[in-house]
Amino acid sequence: MQQRPTGITVLALVYILLASLSLLWSLFVFGFGGVAAAFGSLFGAESVATTGINSVVSGTLGIITAIVQLIVAFGLWKLRPWAWLLAIVAVGLNVVGGALGVFSGGLWTFCCGLFGLIIPVGILIYLFRPDVKRAFGR
Repeated sequence: MQQRPTGITVLALVYILLASLSLLWSLFVFGFGGVAAAFGSLFGAESVATTGINSVVSGTLGIITAIVQLIVAFGLWKLRPWAWLLAIVAVGLNVVGGALGVFSGGLWTFCCGLFGLIIPVGILIYLFRPDVKRAFGR
């Protein structure tokens, strides 16, 4: 059996932590949205109802994201080849989104955006290391 690289263990644990936090927050947003949508509808406050519906949608997407993060964490922990590919796609999308966000504002946004790209780019580089790819059978 292939030895799991330490960085993959750390990455899997980080995914579990992020998934847990994302799940808790998303459940809160979902619940808030449901209450706001119900009250807005009952009392004729369209803006409150719309905000509530948007929060329900956002919370649902967050819950789905958290579940995917947990699946990726399990796959990374078990050195499943599909988990490596899914992690590459997820981190790659994070890098692309962050790179686009860098140019969405002024100098402060640019500097913070560049700083925020350091960790995802580092993870992407790490995942492409030959020993890490080999651990996933690639």
